[in-house]
Amino acid sequence: MPSLQTSYSKEIAKELGKIAVYLPGEEITVGDIIKFPYGKKLFKSSPTGTFTRVTNLKNLGITYDEPKESVTPDSYQFTSKDSVDIHFNVDAKLGSSITDFPKGESGVKISLSEEGAIFFYAIDCKKRELLDIPALQNQINDQGKTLVWDDTFLVTSVTIANKALVIQSNSKSSELILGGDIKGLQGSKAIELDVQSKIHIKKQRGNVFIKNWSDDVTVFMDVVRFKKKVFGRKKSHLTEEPFLDNDPSLSSIELEVVNIGEVINAKL
Repeated sequence: MPSLQTSYSKEIAKELGKIAVYLPGEEITVGDIIKFPYGKKLFKSSPTGTFTRVTNLKNLGITYDEPKESVTPDSYQFTSKDSVDIHFNVDAKLGSSITDFPKGESGVKISLSEEGAIFFYAIDCKKRELLDIPALQNQINDQGKTLVWDDTFLVTSVTIANKALVIQSNSKSSELILGGDIKGLQGSKAIELDVQSKIHIKKQRGNVFIKNWSDDVTVFMDVVRFKKKVFGRKKSHLTEEPFLDNDPSLSSIELEVVNIGEVINAKL
């Protein structure tokens, strides 16, 4: 069975078309150079699971314009299909109804019936993005192409939620009851929160990962892959032999766009 981080990355990629930051809220910035140790495959890694930071372009003398921030924020709400149920107007006794909350406060029970099941809620998300990737590629090549590492990626954008709540089950059955000013329709899988909403965990059963309702949570990123491009072959007077791939005069660095399908179809 896939690990929690792998299943999280693959499901967010499939349902939202995004490369997930795992764990949600982990510190990461545009221009970071990172690796995905749990996304490593035989020939090519995928941006899946947790990441480790190698360095940053600015530390290596590469300059770029300040990342552009999106003008209009987006919001995202997602639950794993057939394994997350939401019930409104419940009290702190898991499964019971009504009356254990202060006046004006609602109770919501979130039930997760499968290991790895996800409840994801992120509002007012803004994206900060590098726009001139070809110019960065030229700078890297001008500096002698010494900035490339195997299985390494450059972060070209990050998406930060003004507020986010993320839950992932680490057991076959888990439940949480949330208190606060939460709205929603009974029988639906949608809750209604805004940036002013205050919520808290009243009770929990089972093993779950929780990113509490928090400010400024980094939820998604875009990356490009460092890739060495081979020009040709080195000739001698006797034969034609492959050139040494560490000869910078005979190769260049390309920043290869990562297709979201690499995450969805990753076999790890």
